[in-house]
Amino acid sequence: MSKRLFVPDLIRKRDRGEKISMVTAYDFAFASLFDQSDIDIILVGDSLGTVVQGHETTLPVTMDQMIYH
Repeated sequence: MSKRLFVPDLIRKRDRGEKISMVTAYDFAFASLFDQSDIDIILVGDSLGTVVQGHETTLPVTMDQMIYH
């Protein structure tokens, strides 16, 4: 697991002119891989509905589906 960052950490990075990295993880497997990297933020959200499940929009995605993935 990489070091946990908090909002003040991100603000310090911004103030020093450092880049902040962020990636979207659509499932647990990718989140686990990304967590072992130096990526600052792992975004998890409802976009799995369009990217993984093939919906036209993210509206059909439930909170349970986001938690499961």
